[in-house]
Amino acid sequence: MRGCRAAGTAFVGSSRHPAGFTVQTFDSHTFEEAPAVFRALVKQRTRWFKGWMQTAIVHCRHPARLFDDLGATRAFAVLAMFAGGILGPLLGPLLACRLAYDALFGALLTPKTAFETGCSALWCLLAVSGAAALLWPLLLGMRRRRLEALRGAALHLPLWLLMLSIACWRAFFELWRRPFHWEKTEHGLTSRSHTYGSGEEPLLEHEAGA
Repeated sequence: MRGCRAAGTAFVGSSRHPAGFTVQTFDSHTFEEAPAVFRALVKQRTRWFKGWMQTAIVHCRHPARLFDDLGATRAFAVLAMFAGGILGPLLGPLLACRLAYDALFGALLTPKTAFETGCSALWCLLAVSGAAALLWPLLLGMRRRRLEALRGAALHLPLWLLMLSIACWRAFFELWRRPFHWEKTEHGLTSRSHTYGSGEEPLLEHEAGA
């Protein structure tokens, strides 16, 4: 990630609580200062994943209450969001390595029975669909932001996913061993031009004067 990352909300709508309270998201754009060095980036994502894990634990302590508050559709959507956002980074690299191993040395591409053919087709479809689900939003965001010149950065996506996996596993063990510890991220680099103890500094010239 380079410099300030522009982000917009992906969902616009509202949800009404049984007690009468309403929660709503707005279709707006914010600018977020991204970490400039790998170590700071891992710490930031570790903190985020840890927060997701704690939030998931809190909401899933009483499943019946969750479904009663949100309704079945929204409850399943929330559970799917938690599962995908946490289990994906945790297990994704392991499953990808297993898929590559089966493709090179196993029977994935050389099935012998109808059952193996069906399983191989399903696994390949899931792999291709997963890759498309990762790439398409990135390319679409670049197009909307007129950043087509940065499409080559998508080649670094495997490294990005590996970093997310490292951060998620760190968050898992931190939640287990140090549940109240939160790793901090240096901010304000775009308004200051010198280097800090974390080793971070503005990446682009216009950031130093922002």
